[in-house]
Amino acid sequence: MLLLVVSIYTALVTFFLIHRLIVISHLDEMPVEETVEGNIPFVSIIVPLRDEERNAMFCVESLLLQKYPNFEVIAFNDMSKDNTLKILKELASRYNNLKVIDGIPKPEGWVGKIHALWQGVKNSKGEWLLFVDADINTDPYTLTSAINYVEKNKVDMLSLNPFHILRTFWEKVIQSIILTSIYYDFPQKKINDQQSKIAAAIGGFIFISRSVYEATGGHMALKDRIVEDFALANLVKSSGYRLNVMGGKKLVRVRWYENFSELWEGWTKNVFFGLGRNMGKLVFAIFALLAWGVIPVILFLWTLFLIIFREALSSVVYIICFESLFLLILAILNSLQAARLFSIPRYYSLTFPLGVLGFVAIMLSSAYKVVSGVGVTWKGRVYRF
Repeated sequence: MLLLVVSIYTALVTFFLIHRLIVISHLDEMPVEETVEGNIPFVSIIVPLRDEERNAMFCVESLLLQKYPNFEVIAFNDMSKDNTLKILKELASRYNNLKVIDGIPKPEGWVGKIHALWQGVKNSKGEWLLFVDADINTDPYTLTSAINYVEKNKVDMLSLNPFHILRTFWEKVIQSIILTSIYYDFPQKKINDQQSKIAAAIGGFIFISRSVYEATGGHMALKDRIVEDFALANLVKSSGYRLNVMGGKKLVRVRWYENFSELWEGWTKNVFFGLGRNMGKLVFAIFALLAWGVIPVILFLWTLFLIIFREALSSVVYIICFESLFLLILAILNSLQAARLFSIPRYYSLTFPLGVLGFVAIMLSSAYKVVSGVGVTWKGRVYRF
């Protein structure tokens, strides 16, 4: 009976891991283009910043240096307590297409970032709107490439998946697992298929037609959504407009979190909301993660112990040992794929069980904070939606 259960489990996880390898290997990159072909619409780039003195200069100046002839940058200072506003004013003194808006307290029931984006839109003039997070750095040809892509492909909303910079140990171990899991759960091919209901976007870079934004209600319709990028993607696609997500590693770079504390707070804020606050989905996700990332390790070490120290030489033990080793090899291949995507050393592929456990812990913490009413925190604000 044990052998039968383990064999069925092995078959299911094998299918999952092979399918995961296939899905994640098909990530199309958006072409880099240096000249505008056709229309040159006016674009408003809107950047919300709250206590972003670490990133403000790096991000905003890269946007101001776009090799595109017709745009403005609106930097919305969202009640920062550090030197963010000072940095923005210094930039505004050097660039006449930068508009700095010093924000007001957000109304009750709004998420801070969404309120900042909404205020930015109200002060913008662009036919196209580009929402960019403060930790993003853009190539000078990003805007030109985006305009060409949406014009050629008749796209209403485009989101670029940036190259993720992972430097610290925990970024490489945990964040690589989380990001590749998102790539698998929200396949680019399905998102870009108008016949599929799957929708997703990366909040760091969302490019949308103003007419579509206004027709769908924009951020006003999403004012209490923590995971606003996925919510906007669902709103646009379900309204019949064309949504595309493309790889943008040559055009956009980001480092979301610089230490374990930031990583924990950032993902804890998002994960349970990303699952739709659905306990069933949470349990299934945790089971799936443990099934491919932890259980094979336990089975392999257990059977190896029995063979070496207990001299358990039965065929059942040998078969389970072989099956678990096979799953370990597939899991390592998946992790090697993550190492390639994020340009981290290949030996990090051996840390996948630790990354899975870290992801599970974040899921549980996120669910607890939401369900208990403690609330999730971000940038000094507490949300209990």
